[in-house]
Amino acid sequence: MENYYPKITVATVVINAESVIEKTINSVLNQDYPNIEYVVIDGKSQDSTKSIIAKYSHQIQKYISEADDGIYDAMNKASKLASGEWIIYMNAGDVFYSSDSLSKLTQAFNSDADVIFAGVAEVFVDEFETRIFHKMPRTIENIWYQMPTSHQATIVRLSTQRHYQFNTAYKWCADHDMLARIYRDGKKFLSENILLSTFDCRSTGSHRSLKLYIWERWQISRGLVAYHIRLFHYGKEWFHHTLWGKIVTLIKKIVPKHTILNLRRVRGTTGN
Repeated sequence: MENYYPKITVATVVINAESVIEKTINSVLNQDYPNIEYVVIDGKSQDSTKSIIAKYSHQIQKYISEADDGIYDAMNKASKLASGEWIIYMNAGDVFYSSDSLSKLTQAFNSDADVIFAGVAEVFVDEFETRIFHKMPRTIENIWYQMPTSHQATIVRLSTQRHYQFNTAYKWCADHDMLARIYRDGKKFLSENILLSTFDCRSTGSHRSLKLYIWERWQISRGLVAYHIRLFHYGKEWFHHTLWGKIVTLIKKIVPKHTILNLRRVRGTTGN
């Protein structure tokens, strides 16, 4: 039986990202999946981002450059321009794990799911080493606390995406909030143990307010799990980031590099 390849919209939102936008564009264009629509939303960049995008204009189906109200507003714009059956956001700096990442999900694209989760290779870089962790999707039942995977490895049916949209009141967690609302409404989720994307954790970690990040997720978890469970998990996370995190930072400054590396090997946190 001949394979059916539903149209997949890959959306890239970008602003002033001249150092990384080209690798993202090439990652999308190098996919061997035969039915891709590429949508690029630029937030009126002031660097050379727009001229880099222009080099690929003949391979980008839809493109706008205008001011927006942040990343989630731009992502909502992309969903309104899209015409695929599914949409995935591969924003500036994000890349697919391999050239056949989307092709490996062809069967999933032909399912009746509303959301497809896949795996992500998370890249952590610090003063000691570069570590890569291959993470497959976690259970959807824990959506009250964490997303099953990153948004770079989440593919949403376009009709579902348009219905729910991102709540732009959230600065960091509108993607998490959207998935939680979809889950509340009993939609169907499908998980695939396939590496779909590579995510450099430096792109958000150094800029994110951890207190705001925890607070937004605390808000999202309302009604999904008992209050005492929420309090325990988010209280523990707050303690880790505000107190224990400072202790770890101090230890890293005092303890020799080889000791830190050995500790990571003992704990199994050296990556794949």
